[in-house]
Amino acid sequence: MILSFLFTLQQAYATTMVPLSLNQLVDASDEVVKGQVTEVWTEPDPKTGMVWTFAQIEVSKTLKGDPGPVVIIEQPGGKWGSKEARIEGVARFSVGEQGYFFVEHLASGHNVSVGMSQGKYNIIMDPYQRQEIAVRFPVHIQRTFDHRFIPLPVKKLRTTTAEFELSITNRVEHGWDGKAIPGTSMQRLQRISPKIETRPLNKETK
Repeated sequence: MILSFLFTLQQAYATTMVPLSLNQLVDASDEVVKGQVTEVWTEPDPKTGMVWTFAQIEVSKTLKGDPGPVVIIEQPGGKWGSKEARIEGVARFSVGEQGYFFVEHLASGHNVSVGMSQGKYNIIMDPYQRQEIAVRFPVHIQRTFDHRFIPLPVKKLRTTTAEFELSITNRVEHGWDGKAIPGTSMQRLQRISPKIETRPLNKETK
């Protein structure tokens, strides 16, 4: 029964991840933070028995919301005792990594990354420009994630952390555009991301 449940859950996660833009990630987030992962562990859900992986993040900068000094992000899957579940597309973590984290509070009580692995960007150094850049590095389900071995993206895909943060803060200030975002409800978007106010066009002519 458990194996069947895990297979069904894995299939669901693997087939329902829709690409999200950075603006959509910001709009769908309860909180957006910059920080460092200080601890990673697994626990079973007390209601379902499903294994979840937890990452504790020490917040160095808040870009949206009011998370406090520490944020804990949870992702389905992981190993706990004799139980193991591998879920395609979830965010993966390792102690010591620094990055940007887009957090969604689920009704179930879990706090997850928005859009699964899409809601996490690592901070690495560009050795050529000697600047920190923000990169997204999804890991294959069969591979172990280690932030020390994230490859440098091609030059045209490199975004400095300063540019990345500016894009986020501009979106937060500008506001949600009122359009639907896959994976979240319009009611939730209206609650967490105020809609951009639209002004009527001035049709007067001289």
